[in-house]
Amino acid sequence: MENMQQFKYNRRQSGGKSVKASKMVPAVLAVMMGASGGSFALAAETAPTAAAPAAAASATVPAGFSDVKSGYWAEKHIYKLAAQGIVLGQNGQFKPGDNITRQEAITMAIRFIGAESELGSAETAVLPNGLTVSNYFKPYVDLALDKGLIKSAEESDAEGKSWGTQPASREWVTKILVRAIGKESEALASSAATSFADNASIAKGSVGYVSTAVKLGIAQGVENNKFNPAGSVTRAQMATFLSRAESYITPTYAGMTTGIVTGLTPNSLTLYADGKSTTYALGSGTVYFAADSEAKVQPSAVQLYTRVMAAGTGQQAAYVEIVDAKPQVETITGEFDRVTGSNTLWMKAENDYPKYEYDASTVFLDQNGNKVDPKSVSAGSRVTLLRETYSGQNKILTVQVTSGNVSKTDTGTVASVDTAAGTVTLTASAGLSEQYKLDSSSIVRYQNEILNAADLKPGSKIRYTVENNVIRTIEVTESVERTITASLYQTSVDGSTLTYQTDSGALEVKLIADKAAVVIGDKAALFQDLIADKKQGDRVTLTLNGNGEVTRIVVKDREATQLSFATVSSYDPATGVLAVIDSAGKPHAFSLDANTKLTYNNASLSPSLKGIEPLLVKGRGVNLTAVSSRLLSLEVVYKYEGTVEQVNAAALSLTLKLDDGTSVKLPYGTTGTVVQAYGVSNATMSNVKTGDRVVASLYADRVALQSVAVQTTKQFRVTGTTPGSSRLSVEQGGVTSNLYVDNKLILNAQGGQIGYAGLTVGSLVDVTFSGPDVSKVRLSDSVIGTVQSVDAASRSVTLLTSTGATRTYSGAVTPLNVNQNGSIVSGVATLTAGQHVQAVVQPDGSTLFTAFQALSKSFWRYDAVTQTVYVKVTPGSSEANSFKLAPEAWVHQGATNISVQSLAGDDKIVLYLNNNVVYELAKQ
Repeated sequence: MENMQQFKYNRRQSGGKSVKASKMVPAVLAVMMGASGGSFALAAETAPTAAAPAAAASATVPAGFSDVKSGYWAEKHIYKLAAQGIVLGQNGQFKPGDNITRQEAITMAIRFIGAESELGSAETAVLPNGLTVSNYFKPYVDLALDKGLIKSAEESDAEGKSWGTQPASREWVTKILVRAIGKESEALASSAATSFADNASIAKGSVGYVSTAVKLGIAQGVENNKFNPAGSVTRAQMATFLSRAESYITPTYAGMTTGIVTGLTPNSLTLYADGKSTTYALGSGTVYFAADSEAKVQPSAVQLYTRVMAAGTGQQAAYVEIVDAKPQVETITGEFDRVTGSNTLWMKAENDYPKYEYDASTVFLDQNGNKVDPKSVSAGSRVTLLRETYSGQNKILTVQVTSGNVSKTDTGTVASVDTAAGTVTLTASAGLSEQYKLDSSSIVRYQNEILNAADLKPGSKIRYTVENNVIRTIEVTESVERTITASLYQTSVDGSTLTYQTDSGALEVKLIADKAAVVIGDKAALFQDLIADKKQGDRVTLTLNGNGEVTRIVVKDREATQLSFATVSSYDPATGVLAVIDSAGKPHAFSLDANTKLTYNNASLSPSLKGIEPLLVKGRGVNLTAVSSRLLSLEVVYKYEGTVEQVNAAALSLTLKLDDGTSVKLPYGTTGTVVQAYGVSNATMSNVKTGDRVVASLYADRVALQSVAVQTTKQFRVTGTTPGSSRLSVEQGGVTSNLYVDNKLILNAQGGQIGYAGLTVGSLVDVTFSGPDVSKVRLSDSVIGTVQSVDAASRSVTLLTSTGATRTYSGAVTPLNVNQNGSIVSGVATLTAGQHVQAVVQPDGSTLFTAFQALSKSFWRYDAVTQTVYVKVTPGSSEANSFKLAPEAWVHQGATNISVQSLAGDDKIVLYLNNNVVYELAKQ
């Protein structure tokens, strides 16, 4: 063993074996150094645990990684390298944000250069004294020493810490990369300093490598013209670099094939490469990408005869990438002459008879797309030859007859219809494109209806008959969309059906599709906004889907009168004439009859005219729809929602401005009107102020306010949830409240419904009350970030948020305030660029900035149960060593978000605190 160790030591000191790697052009490696804020993009590898040995780690990803969500920026590269066996997951996770260590980087480098087959075992690995790595990684590091990727004279443990578990730095990785691409001699010959501002921070022995990388264009700096030699990298960045670099090498990983698609079904893919064919199984877990895009593509994007890469194990493709979407075939069109002898096809040209060889795999098709014997093709037929260009043999794949009179019955799909030219283009059942004429005798039908040719839509499935190149019949079998213009006759109460009257007077009933659109006057409307009437209903254009369901309703040329919040002037029961004053003060008169649709909130009242007549008293609010002077519908208003314009105590009236701009004046009584406001006991009208948002409800039998519910919004912090009983516990100013909240009333900051599942203990929420009842709970608009600039002139503050986006708050729009050490200061004069803050939009629209206190410490441990961060302190001191982590805390290293669980003992961290709670944690 001593002789072996000395042999390896001497060999490694002299540079070891040369690394046989394909060339990489500088442009690709420049990506590596510039990605994600200038960090190297390197992969990492995680040593197996006792519960999950190396053999259990999965090299294929049919089920995906649970922590790599669809659309993640490095999704393509992670799945590509996982399918190739270059990166491994563990327990269904990839941990893309974790930093890598030296031993993990070496493992990736060995796999990437295709040298893993040369590995020895941990027992036979010989490492220099003082170069400590975990047992799993010993064979990789041993092989890297042999190949000269690293040199024993340069690598050793430091300060009693294992060499292998130390983070891989940008400077260190630069050496590995320069050596891997065969440029070490240039690096050793270069002594020129780099132009980076932190050049002095680059180790003397690494300057040549860095300057060579810069000269080749493979290295780029980070912000402020720095190289950041000690910067670390993440697993996602590694996967991205290696994936992109593959376009400049010729990878030969096990289970991977790059070739031409010669066979394709929904469940299989056959690739031709190097004179042989390989078939992969496709499944629901197969992911599809294109070489020139970061976004997923649909499986249908893979086409025959294109160049594709597939990777996986056991002939199961986990990853499929379209390398070149251009079909590797050519077409030859001409006049067929004959076939002779041993598979020779002759064409006829003006002065020549070119010949083409074919074989048993060549398919001959007639003009109908049916397979035929080559000898049955008639001389003089127009044919198209499809010839491959990928194998070097220029084999004829298909011979398609395109001329001659066509008469057939087939199934297919509509590609397009040209009504002006009178033609229809189809994709036949054999997959070939065909075009035929339509004439006056052509019949197009769907189920029992005769359609126009214009009703045929691309994608519609059809059965068709052709006689002498002319379409005789087309029967749409599914997925046809068409439009009908008619008059709206009746709509169902539940909105599930409608009845329309055609111009011929016939009545037809149709189901309403889910989420059907209603458009009135070029604006989106609701189903209940439609006017259905036996005589004068809306003139509408209906769009029907392939199942005959109505998907869109467009109202045309509406002549009806619609009034909202009009007030009754008088009503004559004898004549049925109702006089009203609209919101502009204009009078109108309408006639009620037995067909008028009547609506009132009190279900106990009869919806008949006699039942509603007592309510039509002077001043009563109504909403109505009429055609000419006849009322189609009448709704008696029983409550108003709006903003208080005036409370006139002398006149006992409340004036509201409604959402449509209408103002209404409502009388109230000194004792008969109930006022409700959250947090106010025994409230009266004196508690209702101008600008308040209220819901004002009327008595059933007279025009007077029965109750006024004041809408208020308060900001709380969530202390607990009990979804089963719809209870939300919150705290404000040390006072805890228990609120009844319906699950569907809980929204995120953007207004999307999230329910109790979207709430976290400690989250800030804005709770809106209508009187004492909760009407809405919304996550507060809260952002953690760093102040980029403060503009005193425009009274604005711009933050760089934890998501990497910038956001500007304007004091010209809403007030801005600052919480400085517990004191609220108006304006933002106390804020300065570089401060770490939390910005929270308050219920009144103002924004409160809370400036954090920074505390630099060494990390000790994290208690996930209590969500507490523990730090190291000077023994015997009174310093606090534990801090609660806020639910919305931003944990990051530079611009990369990390998990607090990824922190290790002695990591240098900065805590940004408010009331000793950590709102931001930055790893140094």
